[in-house]
Amino acid sequence: MSDHRIGLDLFNDVLDVLDRHGFTRGDDEHAGRAIFLIGDLARIYEGAQDHPFGPSINPAPSLQMAPEPPGPDSRDAVTVPVSELKAVLLALDTAADDLRDQAELCTHCPDQSCPACQSRLRDAQAYD
Repeated sequence: MSDHRIGLDLFNDVLDVLDRHGFTRGDDEHAGRAIFLIGDLARIYEGAQDHPFGPSINPAPSLQMAPEPPGPDSRDAVTVPVSELKAVLLALDTAADDLRDQAELCTHCPDQSCPACQSRLRDAQAYD
């Protein structure tokens, strides 16, 4: 079943954020891969997908490593390969900007004081 939220508006919004941050469009192949990854990012963000199933920049990490023993913060800990760190930081920056934009455009309050805005702004700050 297709998610109606993952469509042209989402793709355009994310691509606009990349433009605003000075990223320029590459060739058609790379732009197409980026568009597929935007959909993957949305599903991963909601927990509906673990990792990209389509075109990806790097292969999925090997699961042959022994897991670390669980610690008090282990459910929040994620190991990110150095080669993917830039992509993660860019995604967090994009997500933070999107949350701030949503709070700024909120129709429920004029001053970003409603619970939804406060939650978005706290999340954006955490992403920073």
